[in-house]
Amino acid sequence: MKKIFFIGLAAAALLTACDPVQVEKDYSMDSYTPEQLADMVQFKQFSATDSVTPQEDGNWFTYTTNPTQNVVIYTLKKDGSENILSGTGSHASGSFFFRPGRGSDPNQTLYVRYVDANNDTVTAQKQVTVEVAAELTPEMRLLASNDYGSKKWVWDDTFRADQASWGNMGYLPGSGESFATEGNGIWWGMKPDAETISGQLQHATDGNGPKYAGAAYMMLDDEGGIASYTAEGELIAKGSYSVTGYDGKRHPSADGSQAEWSLGTFKTTAGSILWPYQINGKGFKPEEFELMQLDATHLKLIYAAPGTGGWSEATWWAFKSESDAKGALTDYGEKSWTWDDTFRQDGGSWGNLGYLPGTGESFAKEGNGIWWGMKPDAETISTQLQHATDGNGPKYAGGAYMTFNYDLGTVTSYTESGEKIASGSFDVPAATWFNGGRDGNNWSMGTLTTTAGSILWPYQINGKGFKPEAFEIMQLDGKHLKLIYAAPGTGSWSEATWWAFKAK
Repeated sequence: MKKIFFIGLAAAALLTACDPVQVEKDYSMDSYTPEQLADMVQFKQFSATDSVTPQEDGNWFTYTTNPTQNVVIYTLKKDGSENILSGTGSHASGSFFFRPGRGSDPNQTLYVRYVDANNDTVTAQKQVTVEVAAELTPEMRLLASNDYGSKKWVWDDTFRADQASWGNMGYLPGSGESFATEGNGIWWGMKPDAETISGQLQHATDGNGPKYAGAAYMMLDDEGGIASYTAEGELIAKGSYSVTGYDGKRHPSADGSQAEWSLGTFKTTAGSILWPYQINGKGFKPEEFELMQLDATHLKLIYAAPGTGGWSEATWWAFKSESDAKGALTDYGEKSWTWDDTFRQDGGSWGNLGYLPGTGESFAKEGNGIWWGMKPDAETISTQLQHATDGNGPKYAGGAYMTFNYDLGTVTSYTESGEKIASGSFDVPAATWFNGGRDGNNWSMGTLTTTAGSILWPYQINGKGFKPEAFEIMQLDGKHLKLIYAAPGTGSWSEATWWAFKAK
């Protein structure tokens, strides 16, 4: 259908006796061609560093539509799936971050989708040139993994004794480090279980609040995509993200009251993180957060409305990740691990167990299935040298440790005094890693492969000195590493070997 618009020029009418100009134009809701749709959307590009400096091949985009229409903007991933950039739903204007994966062509296609009132879809293409990094930036390594393409983040129920992961605080209570490690300034926190969340829905006016409970998670990929999911894997929202101002050091607060405050700014499409609501904000979803902690296993954010003063109310979030195996092992540098004498009351850190006694979680957290454990002190180790036929057994006692080096891909074991015992390569291949989950039997998280003999006390129990090269990863976070070796064909409750380590 056609709509006839009459445009009268009031000022001209005062000066002339001419009739108002009559213009006839087709504004039918189903009249756009792909070419017209492409012309209707305008993009501007800016530097990824600060999102405000114009840059011809910039990774930070703003977009507008003229005439104003709601559209969806996306790219296609390598597997053909859509990477939505403009956020959940259709929008007439907005901003997003887009940096293709390493090795990509800088000449990229953005897709613009429009659905008219008749539910007909028109899709247009816009060609853009963007900056493609030769390698991931340090912050992207930590957020999205340098090895697995994406990273799963969940609520950090270990940050506080009450398991709270979101809440309010007095802004700028001290150094950023004191907030990140001690929770300094926090007034109140919400444990993100279904029961507690049900009592906080006044902050979530979009109806999605209950979806973020329990094992809900968000995925960050190395192309700048972010998506949140329910515990069952239902998509809640998706968009893009970026970081500005990150160099690994803390920077002064905006008002200058704290010399070492945030690590930078974490920017997202509104609503794309877990439980994306400002506290007491009547459903407001921030797009920019202060980055308060970022390492291979922790992410903490703060949102304070512009102008928020010291000790005025701000909102905080705490997340953790167990889905970046090599990042957790090395912190993308060198990281050392020693015996975990806190796993069991007897201090046992290696021993035997009945294989597949239950879930992997029950072994990792409770030691389910363990028959016996060796306390790795010199006296106890001296009685177990029948398992260590290479003569190195006594060297692994006490404070012996092993160091994983990311850049070299090596693992090296040392005596307590720092004497090198053995060294070799290591890997956690992407094909064997379940991205923070477990295999189909709810057992292993993945496989650690090493050169034989390179880990601490590298012997199979009752194996006559045999040194395995592949281990099932049963727990791996920033503080704990637990491994199991079961010879091929080992049946349920038959003998297997286990190890427990902690970060040094």
